[in-house]
Amino acid sequence: MSSFKALSREPLVHFLIIGAVLFTVFELGREESSAAPDRILVDAGQVQQLVARFRRSRLRAPTESELAALIEGHIREEVYYRQALAMGLERDDTIVRRRLKQKLEFMTDTGADLIEPQAGELEAYYEANVERFQDTPAIALTQAYLGQNPSPDRINAALSSLKSDAEADPNRWSEPTLLPSQMAISTPVEIDSVFGTGFFDNLMQLPMEEWIGPIESGYGLHLVRIDDSRLASLPPFEGVRDAILREWKSVKAKELSEQVYTRLRERYTIVLPDDAALNNL
Repeated sequence: MSSFKALSREPLVHFLIIGAVLFTVFELGREESSAAPDRILVDAGQVQQLVARFRRSRLRAPTESELAALIEGHIREEVYYRQALAMGLERDDTIVRRRLKQKLEFMTDTGADLIEPQAGELEAYYEANVERFQDTPAIALTQAYLGQNPSPDRINAALSSLKSDAEADPNRWSEPTLLPSQMAISTPVEIDSVFGTGFFDNLMQLPMEEWIGPIESGYGLHLVRIDDSRLASLPPFEGVRDAILREWKSVKAKELSEQVYTRLRERYTIVLPDDAALNNL
C-alpha cells in the first residue's frame, strides 16, 4: 500500500490517470456505437447484480420464477432504452443530459481520488491558504436592548447603572424583545444571524467585562458587555492534515476534470452563431 501511495504521487501517474479516464470514455463510446442493435446479451455478472439487489431489498434469494421475472424486467428495460435512443428521445431533455454529464464527471472524480500529494505539497497548500483553516474568532456577550431611538438621558442612565453595579440586571433597562440578553461563546455567523450582519464586527474591538454602548444592530441600539472571547487561531498542520488533504484532492479533481474536458473538446468542431445572429437575440 505504501509503495502504491508513493507511486500515486508521481506527476507521470497523474498523466496516466488522465489518459485512463479518456481511454475509458472513448472505448465505452466505441463499444456502445458498435454493438449490434438487435442483440441483447444478459451475462452472468448482470444476473448476479439483479440477484444482489433483490437480496438487499427482500433479505432472501429470489425463487426460480422471481429470477425469471427479474431477468425479463432487465430485458424490457434494455429494449425500451435502445428504442428510446434510436428515436432520439434523449435529445433536448435537460434532465437526461445533466444525468449523463454527471456520470462522466463521476468517472473523472474517481480517477482524481487516486492522486496523492508529493512530499511537501500539502504543507505548501496549507501555507498558501492559511485563512481557510483558521479557527474562527468567537465571543460571549450580555446585552441590554434600548430600542431604536432611546434618548441620550436614558442611554446615560442605563450605562451608568450597569457600570457602577456588577450585579445590576440589564433586563431592567431593556425594551421588550425576542433578542437574547446573553449569548454563550459564539462565532460571527451565529451572532450576526441573531442581531444582523456586521454586529459581530462592532463587538470585536470592545474591552472585556465592561459595559459599552450604544452599539447599533439591525434592530436598534444596545449596551453590550463582552464576557469571553476567543481570537482566530491557526491550528498546527498535523491537526488539520485530513481537512487539507480533502480540500487539496477537491482542487486536483477540478483540475483533472478541466484537463479531461479540454482533451474531449478537441475532438469536436465547435460551430457558433455569428455576431449578427447573437446581436439579434
